[in-house]
Order: sequence, then structure tokens, then C-alpha cells
Amino acid sequence: MTIKVYFSPESDDALPTIQWLQRSGLSRAETWKQVYDIGVIEIQLRETPPVLSFLSQVEEALSISRVTSEGVVFYLTDIPLWMGVPEGKPRATSDKADGHLFVPMSNVVCINTFGSIYARHAAV
Repeated sequence: MTIKVYFSPESDDALPTIQWLQRSGLSRAETWKQVYDIGVIEIQLRETPPVLSFLSQVEEALSISRVTSEGVVFYLTDIPLWMGVPEGKPRATSDKADGHLFVPMSNVVCINTFGSIYARHAAV
């Protein structure tokens, strides 16, 4: 599954993320602002944890707080998922407003700053 996220490192997480971006060749960012300015990226995972799958459907619910050679730490943003409980909709079972989720690098297929590419459909 491919998930759209953006970099939003906390000040303590910026340096390890900048170092990883430079070592990997994904970006030449040297400051937190330059990391943030990368904008939306796509991460393709081998197996997607259910919470990432669910929150990836909510705009701006996910961001990356840290990337190292060990893996990616997602920040699960404090946002309202819905007002009340809609009929037939899945529920969020956590009572936490926000949190972090670690995904090991062995589960990451690719990280893409280019964006989505979709094949053209032939005219009918």
C-alpha cells in the first residue's frame, strides 16, 4: 500500500532525519525548514499496519517525525475523525488523541518525493 505523508520532524528529530535524507540521497536538506518544504511524499509499504491504513484515508492525519536507517516514525496527528458514530463505519478504538508508530525499514519498499503516476486509459 502507498501512503501519502509529509515530513514534520520535532526539533529533536530533525537532525537524524536530515542526516538520513542526505545519506540516502533523497534530499540535500540542511535545515528543518528545508525538510518540511519537501512537501507531500509517498511511502510504499510491504505490509501496512491497520492504523496507518485507516488514517491514510484522512487528509493530513499522518506525518513523519523521524527517519533513520532503522525505520520510519510516523506521528499520528490529533484530529477529529468524525462527529458521533456513523452507521456502518469502522470505529477508532484508541482513547489517545495522538501518538507515534514505528515502521522498520525492512517493511519500506520505497519513499518517493515525485508524486503519483497513473497509467492513461485508452479511449473507448
